[in-house]
This record gives sequence, structure tokens and C-alpha cells, in this order.
Amino acid sequence: MKKFSALFQVIFEQAIFTLSFFCTQTLLARYLSVAGFASFSAVYSAVILLNIIHGCTVMEPLLVFSKSDHFISKSLLMQLHAPLALASIPVTIYLVGHIPDSPPYFVLALIFALTGFIAYWTVRSIAILENKSLKSVIPALSQFAGVCMAIALIPKNSPYQLNEVLIFLGLPLLLASSLISRGMAVKTAQTSSYPLEKMPWLSFGLNNTFSQILVWAMTHGLVIFYMSRQQAELAANFRVVMTLVLPAQYLNIAISNYQLPKLSRLAEERSAKFATMARTFMLVTVGFSLVYSLLLWAAGESLVGLLFGVKYAGLNMRDYVLFPVIFAAIQGGRTVLKALRLTHYASWAVAVGFLFFLFAFFFNGSRSISNVLIPTVFGLGAAAVIMFYQIKKSLKAINL
Repeated sequence: MKKFSALFQVIFEQAIFTLSFFCTQTLLARYLSVAGFASFSAVYSAVILLNIIHGCTVMEPLLVFSKSDHFISKSLLMQLHAPLALASIPVTIYLVGHIPDSPPYFVLALIFALTGFIAYWTVRSIAILENKSLKSVIPALSQFAGVCMAIALIPKNSPYQLNEVLIFLGLPLLLASSLISRGMAVKTAQTSSYPLEKMPWLSFGLNNTFSQILVWAMTHGLVIFYMSRQQAELAANFRVVMTLVLPAQYLNIAISNYQLPKLSRLAEERSAKFATMARTFMLVTVGFSLVYSLLLWAAGESLVGLLFGVKYAGLNMRDYVLFPVIFAAIQGGRTVLKALRLTHYASWAVAVGFLFFLFAFFFNGSRSISNVLIPTVFGLGAAAVIMFYQIKKSLKAINL
């Protein structure tokens, strides 16, 4: 019963997080013009990059190491957020320079919104560290409430529309995160005997971050690339496609977050159960994503118009049915390699996949929404194949 309750909390919190993200995209796609939604999508792609850095340097080390001998205290957890704060600076500068026709004082609104997101992720990390992940549901819901208020209050012809949307996103996140953090008691924590620079989770986090940034460059990063090339319509359509294929991925992330500590413990104990659990985990995630792919094949085109509005009704989701399965393969492979603490293998696999992506990208002459994701399929597909091979070889090597 206790295990079921823990699984329910993890999946419920991730479901609210996913629903908030999904509704934010769908509502703003309907409310904003194509150019306005493209600009917002570029900002949100940068937010996703920061979320990736947070997940790799804070969230996933917590899941793997916080219950082992390498204790992670709250104070150390706050130190781990330094890379995230530093990463926000070049992201902000880049966006200011590459979003066309950004309104006056855009940089101030952007910094305000990024501060809200970082506060939310910090609170979410502490809640997970305390096994109280349901607390982080409140900021996620507040983000959705902020979007609804923005749509209700901001005039469509406002010259500061993008600024105002960002403020309506950042302010609720800041307020809700501050409210939750005030209720978190400060506890004295065990101090690790390992010097900070020799902590095993540091190399773990760096390798993990490297591979995930490359995955981001092959997916969400393309939104910023197309905006910088003055191709707002392509950037907006790309965001719509990515939003619709990601729900299966976010559920797989929730399952991964729940299973990762167990897999890590079994790998550390060199238990014979590890291989069985790893295979079952990967079959479940890939199987669920395959079902979701079939749903996109059957009803994807009608869902686009229904959810995102008539501006995007012409998108044919049948062109992207492979995406949920490929994302699941990447997520499953990375999770097993993280449990084995072999994140450098994932880095090499994704690096090779990124070379495949670049090759296909430069030889893909015509850039339309129907074929723009072909390089991504090549890159992520190659990375997934390499990961599976490395996992098979690693299991044989350690006799699991």
C-alpha cells in the first residue's frame, strides 16, 4: 500500500506538471497570432533547456544518490542550483538578440519569468528530497491559472503582449513557490564525507547534462533556430507538433523517476533482479508510447485543430507517429544507464546520434513542417540503437 501511494504521488505530480505545460501551449496557441506564439515558443524552448539542466544536475542525482552513502542535504541541494542560475544568463542574452520584433523591456519580463521557473524547480527538488512531491503541484497549477488570467486580461492588440504573458507566468510561480518554501522546515542534515569536487554524482550530472542538451538541440532547440532565421510559422508549427507528441514522454518520465531509485539500488547490490526489472521497465514505456503513436495515427489531425485552433488544423500528425516511440526508447535507455551509473555511455550514444542529425539536417534541403523532423528521427533513432547495444554489453560485463 505504501509503495502504491508513493507511485501515485509521483505519477500524479508529473501528470499535473504535464497538464499545466500542455494547457499553457494549447491556450496560448489559440490566443496568440502565429508570430506571437512562435516568439513565446522560443522562450519556452529556453525554459525547457533550463529545466533539462535542472533535471540533470539536481533532480536525477537526487533520485540516484540521495538515499545512498552520498547524502545530499538541503544546503548542498541549493548549491547544485548554481549551474542553473548561471545558464540562465547566456540564455537570456541569446533570446534578446534572436527573437525578432521583441517588445521594449522584454529582457526584464524574461528575467522575471525565468526567476519564477527556477524558484518552482527549487521547491520541487526540496519536496522530492522530503518525499512530499505533492507540494509542488501548487506552483504548476498556479502557472495554468496565470495563463488563464493573461488570456482574460491582456488585449490582443497590446504592444507589450509577450512581456505581459511572461509576467503572468512568472508571478504566480514566484508567489506559490515562496508560499510553499515558507512551510518547509529546515532540518539538520548529515554531512557527506566526500569532498564536493569528488562526489560521484557530479560526473554523473555533467554527463547526463551533456547528453540531454544534445537531445534538446535536436528537438526544442530547433524552435529557437527557426525563429532566428525569421521562420516564425515553421517555429510555431514545430512547437505544436512537439506539444502533441510529448504527453507520452512525460508519463514515461514519471515512471522513470519512480523506478530509477529502485534500479539504482539493485544495480549497486548487483542483484539478479536488475536485468528483469530493466527489461520490464523499457517494455512498459515503449509499449505505452506505441499505443499513443497509434492514437496520433488515428486521430492526430483532428486533435490538432480541436486543441490548437484552425490556424494549425492542416498539420498531419501521421508524419510524426514514430516520435513517441523514439522518445520512449531514449528515455528508457538513459534511465537504465543512469541506474548503472554509466551516463558517459549515454553521452557517447547521443553524441554519435547528433552527428547523424547534423548530416541529415544539412542534406535536408527543403524545410517544411512535414519533413523538418526527419533529421531528428535519424539522430535520436541512432542514439537509441547505440544505447541498447551498450546496455546489453554492460549487463553481460557485470553479470547482472
